[in-house]
Amino acid sequence: MNNLQPHHVQKIHELIEAGQILHAIQTYREATGVGLKEAKQAVEAMVQNEYTKPPPDVRSYDNPVLEDKIRSLLAKGRKIDAVKIYREEYGVGLGEAKSAVDRIESSMPRPAVGTARQESAFGPDPFAEGGSGESRSIVLLFVIVGVLVVCGLALLVFVLTV
Repeated sequence: MNNLQPHHVQKIHELIEAGQILHAIQTYREATGVGLKEAKQAVEAMVQNEYTKPPPDVRSYDNPVLEDKIRSLLAKGRKIDAVKIYREEYGVGLGEAKSAVDRIESSMPRPAVGTARQESAFGPDPFAEGGSGESRSIVLLFVIVGVLVVCGLALLVFVLTV
């Protein structure tokens, strides 16, 4: 339920500028329905971004979760999907969405030439799609077959001993 609307973001930024961080966190929680810890982290990220944020006429809203998803897609080379998600989330035109995604992409660190793709030390990409569902099904199938084999062997031993 992390759907932060532009008017909520504007209010949160006004509270941050006024030094009312606790009210900003409370507003974020009410707007998104997230827990205190997640709201605090998001508002702290917004506070950090206040110093590097583009002028208000360039971008009047901020959504850390959406930006993380866009960064994830860009890192995978899926810029078209990133633009599509941005358009759907904010209801803007193609040009504006592309410009916003370009700004996000330009703020991302560039990997050194010749380096291998690195995986996160904290686990898999939370926005990764596909692949894992199929392998879970295969593992589940093997577990079920294993349980059936063990039960069948136990039944066979029971019948032979009686």
